[in-house]
Amino acid sequence: MSKYTQDKNYIYYENTNIPKNKQNIHNLEVLEEKERELLLKGYNYFHKTLSESTIFDEKYFKELHTKTFIELYDFAGKYRNVNISKGYSNFCQVRFLEQASADIFNKLASENYLRNYTKKSREEFAQKISFYMCELIALHPFFEFNGRIIRLFFDMIATSNGYEYINYSDVLVIEDEDNKFIKASIDCMGGDGKKMFEIILNGLKKAI
Repeated sequence: MSKYTQDKNYIYYENTNIPKNKQNIHNLEVLEEKERELLLKGYNYFHKTLSESTIFDEKYFKELHTKTFIELYDFAGKYRNVNISKGYSNFCQVRFLEQASADIFNKLASENYLRNYTKKSREEFAQKISFYMCELIALHPFFEFNGRIIRLFFDMIATSNGYEYINYSDVLVIEDEDNKFIKASIDCMGGDGKKMFEIILNGLKKAI
């Protein structure tokens, strides 16, 4: 778990990269295992509740974060109220965050939340997903678990269009320097979504 740099409201235990949590877990390996369990439960819950009436709006996006991580974190489902950065990446400033989020989801709504891509090309669908994924990565609205929730969000959209979950097995690795998804995300921050498009395209497969 890599620690974000924040300008205030430090959410980590002092001198650690471990977020303060409801179970007061200080062992990083134990905490990360618990997070993986919760993420799996989140996938199961949202997959089971997915229907034709599901609306992939901002409320739903926040709900993914809330229901998945509320057992561990008070900040689950809440947009951050501080500026954050990681390495050389500075994410959306908090003073613009709410409006930027509204703009993204309004645009997504104008495209029917990508619910009409069942008969369109895989390339066109991948292009749309990669565009909005880059937008949300640059927004980085939550204190933690932005990448995981963004991937969960688009996995549900992919499923609603008759695809399997997007396969990231070749690009998500433990070591940050070898993580192709992180490299693609950094490019997104600079307005270049080519690598993310390639990742999404390679990971999209129609469900049988």
